[in-house]
Amino acid sequence: MRRFCTSVCLLLIVLQSVHSLSWNIEPTTTDIFYEEIKTGSKISGSFHVSSGGMLDIDFKVLSPSNEELYSVQKNNEAKFAFTAEESGVFQFIFANTMSTLTVKTVTFSLSIGETRGPDRSPFENAVAKISEGLDGIEQEQKYMRLRERAHRSTSESTNSRVLWWSVLEALILLLISVFQVFYLRTFFEVKRGV
Repeated sequence: MRRFCTSVCLLLIVLQSVHSLSWNIEPTTTDIFYEEIKTGSKISGSFHVSSGGMLDIDFKVLSPSNEELYSVQKNNEAKFAFTAEESGVFQFIFANTMSTLTVKTVTFSLSIGETRGPDRSPFENAVAKISEGLDGIEQEQKYMRLRERAHRSTSESTNSRVLWWSVLEALILLLISVFQVFYLRTFFEVKRGV
């Protein structure tokens, strides 16, 4: 029985398909990802723009019949979830058309849960639910790592700017001090006439 439970758990974990990738989207281009999905599958995902310009991008999901299932405009991050109403090839479209010069780095995660059939036992359904929960936790951790990386980059950039501004202020203060010393010396010099 223990061997059966272990094999069922491993099978259900394998059935939960998760894809995650990062890539650069060139300016004025559109990248499309295709995924074949069965009817009744749970689809969830997220994206995050980590660098490039205003950190915004257009994103939409199209069904096999070209029906728009999800869409956001000029957004830097989003999460989505839905159940496939039809089988076929779904399109996940990222558009960087509003940018003319800036390359953007995007991280995209997609999770596809297999359909639950009526022939599954309550135990198998419970294991599948736990597997989906673990997948959700893993996706959330990846998302938090991306956010932490972006905020760390912003913090380091701000610290660098503050450092250079402080150095510049110190140099300006030093130059003004030297100028004042030489200027005040001219008031105390005695001019002798011949």
